[in-house]
Amino acid sequence: MVSCGNRQHVDKPEKLQNKSTKELETALFAQDSIPFDFFAVRIGVDLKSTQQSASFSCYVKLNIDSAFGGSIKVGPIVGAAYMVTTDSIFFVNKDKKCYFAESLEYVSTLFGTAVEFDFFQDLILGLPIGLEKDTKYQQIKNEDHYVLSTHKERLYKRLENDRLNLEDDLMLIQYHMNPKTLDVFQTNIEVPSDTTSIRIDYIESKLEEGFRVPEATNIYLTNPRDTLEIELNYGSVKINNPSKIKIKIPDSYVECK
Repeated sequence: MVSCGNRQHVDKPEKLQNKSTKELETALFAQDSIPFDFFAVRIGVDLKSTQQSASFSCYVKLNIDSAFGGSIKVGPIVGAAYMVTTDSIFFVNKDKKCYFAESLEYVSTLFGTAVEFDFFQDLILGLPIGLEKDTKYQQIKNEDHYVLSTHKERLYKRLENDRLNLEDDLMLIQYHMNPKTLDVFQTNIEVPSDTTSIRIDYIESKLEEGFRVPEATNIYLTNPRDTLEIELNYGSVKINNPSKIKIKIPDSYVECK
């Protein structure tokens, strides 16, 4: 196993070389490809919010562009099962003997902004989130690393000064790229209409079966309702060893309240 740090640790900052926006954009989209069809991993999850904290392990089976699911364990006990498809989410609480089945719009209400299947898939795989081929990306000046953004710097300044004309579908995304490898090590998402901020730090990655995969990822989410911090620590990974992704809801279970 080879560990690869995504963050730049520079004691004496070197002068950042000039790179064109097109060069950075090419490097960014090169990281968006998925060279396998199936991915499985157990992830240790530490969750903290203003209302609660929890630690558990989550087994994830991901069928690329289709569905992912698995089980959730607290200690040695399997307490829940889940499945997420391109349009729905299913959850079974084995402790309370209840379930819920909702559209992904339900999850969007928890995040404070629209969330699609690709968001979760890219997050699990440590990929740049929210890339769009038809977006004209902007390079934002930075002293020690490269930054590509969906919008110009002046919009962020207007946002900071509360002078931004809000649009329902406006989402500002910044990709922070390592000065040497051009790998994305942080993604920042701002949704002004919902006053929601999401920061994703890809802390470490590793090589598994010849593929680069995440090893540690931190997520910070802030909206008017809550502040959430999630730490993900990846165990061993299995690639292209498919198994069925399904969930069973016993007839005796009731809807979770």
